[in-house]
Amino acid sequence: MRLFPFILLLLLQAAFQCSASNTTTQRVIKAKDMESQLYEELLFYYNKVPRPVKNSADILTVDVGASLIRIIDVDEKVDFKLRWDPQVWGGVKKLHIPADQIWLPDLVLYNNAAGDPDITILTDALVTYDGTVFWQPPAIYKSFCSIDVTWFPYDKQKCEMKFGTWTYTGRYVDLKQLPKEEVVLKEKGDDDVEYMERGMDLSFFYRSAEWDLISLTSERHSMLYTSCCGPERFVDITYYFILRRKTLFFTCNLIIPCFLISILTTFVFYLPDHKITFSISILVTLTVFFLVLIDLMPPTSLVIPMFGRYLITTMILVSLSTVVSVFTVNFRFRSGSAHKMSPWIRAIFINFLPKILIMKRPVKKETASETNKLVDPVALVGKNYVDDAKAAHNLRKERSKTNLREKSSTQAVLNNALDLRVTDSEGSVETSLKPFLCPRTTIAPTVQFKKTKKKSHVDAVIFNNLLQQVRFIAEHFRHNEKESEVSDDWVYAANVLDRLFLIIFSVLNVATSFIILEAPSLYDRSEPLNITVPSKPLGMASLFNA
Repeated sequence: MRLFPFILLLLLQAAFQCSASNTTTQRVIKAKDMESQLYEELLFYYNKVPRPVKNSADILTVDVGASLIRIIDVDEKVDFKLRWDPQVWGGVKKLHIPADQIWLPDLVLYNNAAGDPDITILTDALVTYDGTVFWQPPAIYKSFCSIDVTWFPYDKQKCEMKFGTWTYTGRYVDLKQLPKEEVVLKEKGDDDVEYMERGMDLSFFYRSAEWDLISLTSERHSMLYTSCCGPERFVDITYYFILRRKTLFFTCNLIIPCFLISILTTFVFYLPDHKITFSISILVTLTVFFLVLIDLMPPTSLVIPMFGRYLITTMILVSLSTVVSVFTVNFRFRSGSAHKMSPWIRAIFINFLPKILIMKRPVKKETASETNKLVDPVALVGKNYVDDAKAAHNLRKERSKTNLREKSSTQAVLNNALDLRVTDSEGSVETSLKPFLCPRTTIAPTVQFKKTKKKSHVDAVIFNNLLQQVRFIAEHFRHNEKESEVSDDWVYAANVLDRLFLIIFSVLNVATSFIILEAPSLYDRSEPLNITVPSKPLGMASLFNA
């Protein structure tokens, strides 16, 4: 429940009809003197406490009309005590009388929220010779209005203001709407009500910068209430306002920025790094928007406004994107040495999901090992050893063809190396050097041949140590190759996760926007009420013909 203020300018009119019983003598007096004497004549014996009726059983009818300016209530009554003959009183047809000296209906606003429910500013009443009294007191009213914020900021509100007498029942004071020719009888439940399509005059209405006035109707009700003296009927006139909030301000300053920020959530999954920082920045921005919304939204705990639901849903999506980013970052920076990929993770993220998400893994460049079908490092070293031996032999053959001993010694060392039966420094013989593969490394050692047979054993030991080092290096490279392949699998799995959640969050962002599109007022094409241009100054004469 929220206090919905309306400014009311009340213009009350009362007309009192009476029969002139006393005879007066013809006197020739100036018009202003006649008004003074008429004022004293009318109010000398006037009692403002009782109702101005001839018989106590008569019903005093008060005609009530309104003009929205603000809002204007117009009361019209007939007081038989305030009648005179204009011909007798020098042609005087109108007279201004202070309102506190004549009888006035005790009209109050039933659903008053703050301030005085009745009229406190008593202006002069305009009385005509036939007993009609026009009273135009200004007043400011604040009434209760139940605000439904379900579709805020694209909401429509229906408010009402209920006026009636506080003490008089329908047997004594009856309220009628003005103008009477526009009143239509309408069935409402068991009672017939008097309905007006245009309940108030809008000639002096000032358009609101926040609301559009869609409808303004009025109804006269005669309701049966239980009182101290038994059930009595009380008459009231209720004005119904249908207001539609103007959405330009909220659309430009809240809806569009929030929607653009929510779109940024999907770009979190495009970033290889700093995902969590970006997600938290978006979450902080949405929190600021939520604080702004709290200041603009009517406070209520009955329902969650539409924009509040949209903002909360977006904040949940951003929070989830932060949590998901933790997993993707964890996948991306896993190493092959510390994290082994389980078979089910490989089956889902490497084999199954990429096909569904239409992802193709980058093809590795063909390495030399794949081209040469993996080279045996021992054979490679032996081959290079043979090439060097042939080169040295040819060189020596050109210099001296007679040095057969050096050639046979060199050939013996070569045969020992190619036979793969090498004696180490401790005298043990290794009879089975298994081929070891190194796909990434090509080793071209240079072996210096000795000229003497005495040092052939030393060359074999050096060659054996060389093979041991080659084996270690090849093992190291193979181990790094396997770790690199596992790390690449984790990175690829992280990319699959990013693509998966990119699609999911894009769909969720589009689905979240349908929360706003559900607002009924977005599809309401009804135009605000037209405002007629006033042709006379504000007053009863410009609203209704007396």
